Amino acid sequence: MSNNKRISLSSYPQNRLSEDSDSYVDPPRPSRIQGMMNLGEEENSDEFISDFEDENEMNGKDIKNLYPKRPKDNSFLQQRLKSYNPIFTPGLTVSIFLSICAIFVLFGGILIGISKKTNEIKIYYQECSSMASTDDFTTIPKTYVESYFHQLKNPDEDILEAQWKYTPDPNAVDTGNSFSENGTCQIRFTTPYVIRKPVYMSYLIKDYYPNHRRYALSFNEDQLEGKETTIDEIHTSTGIKCAELYKDDETGKQIYPCGLIANAMFNDSFSMTLINENNQKQNFIMDNSSITWSTNAKRFKKTSLSYKDIAPPPYWKQRFPDGYNETNVPDLSTWQEFQNWMDNPALPIFSKLLGKNTTQNLVPSTYQVDITLNWPVREFSGHKAFYLTHGSSIGGRNNFLGEVYLVGGLVCLAAVVVVVAGKLLSGRRSADKSRLTWNQ
Repeated sequence: MSNNKRISLSSYPQNRLSEDSDSYVDPPRPSRIQGMMNLGEEENSDEFISDFEDENEMNGKDIKNLYPKRPKDNSFLQQRLKSYNPIFTPGLTVSIFLSICAIFVLFGGILIGISKKTNEIKIYYQECSSMASTDDFTTIPKTYVESYFHQLKNPDEDILEAQWKYTPDPNAVDTGNSFSENGTCQIRFTTPYVIRKPVYMSYLIKDYYPNHRRYALSFNEDQLEGKETTIDEIHTSTGIKCAELYKDDETGKQIYPCGLIANAMFNDSFSMTLINENNQKQNFIMDNSSITWSTNAKRFKKTSLSYKDIAPPPYWKQRFPDGYNETNVPDLSTWQEFQNWMDNPALPIFSKLLGKNTTQNLVPSTYQVDITLNWPVREFSGHKAFYLTHGSSIGGRNNFLGEVYLVGGLVCLAAVVVVVAGKLLSGRRSADKSRLTWNQ
């Protein structure tokens, strides 16, 4: 071990005894300037210069290997890109707001104009079993009928003539629920004007809230994709899962498809032919083969589970009274009505497509549609409707988006008024040197 000891600066004596006298004097110390000079001499030495020259003589590959983290010499990485910093003078601000106002008003006017030319028919039938006659067709109250035909001078005038008739199901089983529905509701309506193709038939639900968290997350994605699942997997999986309705209480089997969304599926059935009461040779036929998004084919697959291990949801017992067998297990890959229902909406009013006709116009006449009632809504004060409309470049009739654009344009116009008024009232010039703090 070396006997040399390292002495810190704090332990260095502040004074030293001189040889000629008994007094203490300060030891000589290099000044800061001298240190900087020494450093400069070191950098200017032949050894330092030669190293620098050697580095410059290296080729690009050696430099890259020597300094792998050095950024490339370009305008983007070295932050030499050109930039523009506008000065928002009152004139520039007014020009920007006026441009946005013009664009918003233009788009809003176009959207509302397209929406105003879209005809539609809505007939609410949730009270059919309680209000409609069982002997003959009677007029539907005006509160349950909504129509819009842009050919009218006053399109909002309700001129649609509609009647309904209720035919009870003699084989219906009494469930003990006073709100349950069984039977067929026949609806007749007269169209005064042509509804041009393509014509879409849908059901519309109102005052139904599918955005509740427990409801919206109550399904199992593996089941929908056709994978083999167990009761524990669909019940205890992380995130989206069937926390409720995962096992049949009677048989102990796995519910397929599980969850609240599938259990509450809308199951009123509509006839796909609108019968023309004036000329049955001109019946209007709907096609339900392509009523969902094409991407759903990648999500919904035929199940790999055996029918012996699964049971239908509780609200499907009317359709599957004896459970599943070899032939009646639903194939989700082809059941497009189910695929539409599983696309859970966010608002309490929504519609789901049932059928369409893209080849014929719906000519003015009296038509009849038969609806088999299975989905009660009066228990939660909901509404359900038969919805008929035609397509446009923005979809169905909806003025909301156009009104939003118009409101945005008016807001920009109000901002222009505020800026101009402030400029005129304040009288302040741009770049006024008298406003500088040292000139106050």
